[in-house]
Amino acid sequence: MKSHKYIFPFVVVLTLVSSCKKDFLEVDDNSFINRQSYVKDLKSMEEFLNGNYNMLHRVFYYGLNLVYPDLIADNIKPIVGGTFFVNHYSWTQQAELRAEDQPSAASLAMNASWTTGYRIIRACSFIIEDVDKYRDQNPAKADGIKAQAYALRALVHFQLVNIFAQAYNYSGDGSHPGIPFVTSSNISDAVVRNSVNEVYNGVINDLNAAISLYKPELVSTLYMNSYAAKALLARVYLFKGDYNGAKTLAREVGTVVPIMKNNGAVKMYPDSLFRKGETEALFQLPPSASGVAGSTYNTLFEGVFLSGSQQKFLATSDIATILKETTQDVRNSWVTQSGSNWNISKFPANVVPGFSLSAGSYYQTLLRSSEMYLTAAESYANLNNEDSARYYLDEVRKRANPAAILTSATGPALLDSIYKERRKELSFEGLRMFDLLRWKKGVNRTDAPNQAAKILSYPNNKAIAPLPIPDVNLMGFSQNLDY
Repeated sequence: MKSHKYIFPFVVVLTLVSSCKKDFLEVDDNSFINRQSYVKDLKSMEEFLNGNYNMLHRVFYYGLNLVYPDLIADNIKPIVGGTFFVNHYSWTQQAELRAEDQPSAASLAMNASWTTGYRIIRACSFIIEDVDKYRDQNPAKADGIKAQAYALRALVHFQLVNIFAQAYNYSGDGSHPGIPFVTSSNISDAVVRNSVNEVYNGVINDLNAAISLYKPELVSTLYMNSYAAKALLARVYLFKGDYNGAKTLAREVGTVVPIMKNNGAVKMYPDSLFRKGETEALFQLPPSASGVAGSTYNTLFEGVFLSGSQQKFLATSDIATILKETTQDVRNSWVTQSGSNWNISKFPANVVPGFSLSAGSYYQTLLRSSEMYLTAAESYANLNNEDSARYYLDEVRKRANPAAILTSATGPALLDSIYKERRKELSFEGLRMFDLLRWKKGVNRTDAPNQAAKILSYPNNKAIAPLPIPDVNLMGFSQNLDY
């Protein structure tokens, strides 16, 4: 096996906090610190873990990466004359040589997600390998650090397998090519491109390991906690088609952290979403801007590219139509019309004052209990327990529109109702293309600028991104078909 020089660097490029008492928002920039020489005790190991969160916020979930799954599907499109992700939108990505930490207008593929994702994965693997050396200093803290490393490694692997591989049921048993599932921090260890089934098994094992180490209480949603890990595992089971596993975990999480509701004159939903202390959030990325609240780095969340001075994308007429189908549904405010364009206004601005780009000043929630209700609904429908499916579906529907008539659909019509509600509730939250692929549905756009961008049939090799050329060449990985 050849030495890898691209996704598995020996020197992990992470920004590390300078004290375990600091929040990861308050960092000193110590990039290019050798992990083995930096980590000497449990305190520095915790700082190293916080550096992984920093990388997650600043780079892996950089706004364009969050836009991607909705853009290549049918929820988001580039502005007229836009240059950002036009290849992605038109399903003409190209395998490219460049290594990127962050995507840009020049990006032809998703190399940035691959590069940064494996950097985080390697760093998490180092924590898992080494943290027990210092466990006698504080066993509970050591277990918490290890649990978070397992959960973060699972989160990143699962995002990557959805970007670079077909859905689990593409081959029936997940035997088709996936991504490398990496569990070692040592770059000399052999790396192969695992099957999707092998990646799913690795993600499930990591999440179960995390859950077994966590204390049961829900801690800060700014860190991967036990209920965030269970929510992610529910998503993994749903995508795999393990509906018993998905509904069991979704129900558990939804019971402990119920969906946000409006209470009479107090209107919480949807205005209180994507804010600190959001009552249905399970895991959030906090905003950051240099010089604001003592932070030394910047985040550029999805909202920066959806509105304001840096706007690069619009809502499609397809998603606008279903969000606007009734004025009584409070989610109709998530898109606003400007001439013939539909602007996306789902994410609040200026939640933390002082940001130069106020459109990115909100809490980017990655896991929330509304998804768990919809996961329970879809799972129950597939298990032929339609009463329970309708219950969870209507909890979400009637929360958004109290005047909505209770669902009476059965069979395929019930599943279609759940699919539609999932598209509405989770619009612009980075799941749309992944959902379409696991439902074995193509993309149909009504307002694409040309015929070539209107329809992507299912199955289609262009529904996933190409692997970076250096890893195909250096590691001998098979390239995705048609790239």
